Amino acid sequence: MGIRCKVEVHPEHVLLSCSGTYTLDEALRVYALAFEEAVKAGRLAVLVDVREVTGREPSLTERYDQGIKVAELQLRYIPRIRFALLGREPLIHPERFGEIVAIHRGAQARVFTDLEAAREWLLPRPKPR
Repeated sequence: MGIRCKVEVHPEHVLLSCSGTYTLDEALRVYALAFEEAVKAGRLAVLVDVREVTGREPSLTERYDQGIKVAELQLRYIPRIRFALLGREPLIHPERFGEIVAIHRGAQARVFTDLEAAREWLLPRPKPR
């Protein structure tokens, strides 16, 4: 069945709202799609919402592979596209293992279970005058 994504372009970011069944290959495909859509829309931030994705819990190896892939994808684009992943545990690792891997590989990427926290990190804040 795979993962389906609805793409929405917002003034400061691209949102991919995803549903379906998790597999590693599908997750990696979605991450590549997220960066492609951000570039196509001319946005420097992308939020991938996988709260409606179901299936088995990813193994630590799969989480590692996902972190590596996000870092590799992000390094392809200059300026860098910030990447936020929004989901629910156990699909999201409680200690954010994939996020740690991505950051150690140089990514500007974070994983969240709270939409407002994801937006706060992802989107630029107005500068005080």
